[in-house]
Amino acid sequence: MRAVRNTPDGIAVVEVDPVDPGPDEVGVTVAAGSLCGSDLHLLTWGPSPFTVGHEVAGTLPDGTTVAVDPNRACGTCLHCTGGRPQLCTDNRILGVSVDGGLAETVVCDRRSVVTLPAGLAPGDACLVEPLAVSIHGLALADATAGMRVAVVGGGSIGLTAVAAAVDLGCTVSLEARHPHQAAAGERLGATGVTGGAFDLVVDAAGTQSSVDRSFDLVAPGGQVVMLSTAWDPITLPGLAAGMKEVTCRWSSMTGHHHGERDLDRSAGLLARRPEIAATLITHRFPLTDAAEAFRVAADRGAGSIKVVVEP
Repeated sequence: MRAVRNTPDGIAVVEVDPVDPGPDEVGVTVAAGSLCGSDLHLLTWGPSPFTVGHEVAGTLPDGTTVAVDPNRACGTCLHCTGGRPQLCTDNRILGVSVDGGLAETVVCDRRSVVTLPAGLAPGDACLVEPLAVSIHGLALADATAGMRVAVVGGGSIGLTAVAAAVDLGCTVSLEARHPHQAAAGERLGATGVTGGAFDLVVDAAGTQSSVDRSFDLVAPGGQVVMLSTAWDPITLPGLAAGMKEVTCRWSSMTGHHHGERDLDRSAGLLARRPEIAATLITHRFPLTDAAEAFRVAADRGAGSIKVVVEP
């Protein structure tokens, strides 16, 4: 079957042998896989023997449409049995340490499938995972209706944070680098940043400048949630954090809150608010054009937000 891998010559579509699902696994015929900033960063690590892609949706053999949780946690450690599988130290992530979803089919744990609600097409459901990342971070911060929230960073995670916070009833402001990102935020319910004193600030960029800006914007006694991946070392602004008594929370992947998976909440939100997918997905490419898809995804200034690859 065809799959996308990072080869010595860069991103390429290659032929690989299909893998038969094991007893606790299931094969998913992929309808769509979206590209994440993490995928772009992982390319800098060099060639990989694994198919890339962790934001995936498709169809089970019985016709059920699903999204896929890319985390393959062990299921038996204290973190897994305690309801926090995202902290499993034996976690194998699709597209990173096992074959991912930019392929014609992908194999995953049966417990990893997320059945799609009515109204959510599998071609848009590749957004279930990134939106769930933002839902998880806001849940860790106990975000509630009426809170004043600022999001720093207008990429796909920043914009999914806007959508999730608006859905909670928060008043949301977005600080984005590019005009098309700010416009997307407005369509999702955000305003521009007009002042400080935010109850909660979401760092959705993971850079030193975004961290500094987040602590500038947060109100005394407020929270900063590190929703993004900081690939390089960052320094927290100790004086600002200390004088304001800021709570800083770190968020990783997705989890469970109030007896429900973040992924299931995400699928429900996408079904209720189709404008989220319509706003975030700016480009679609066939699998054969995967290299061009990665090039477009890396060029934020040219108007891309979320780039989707469809087998």
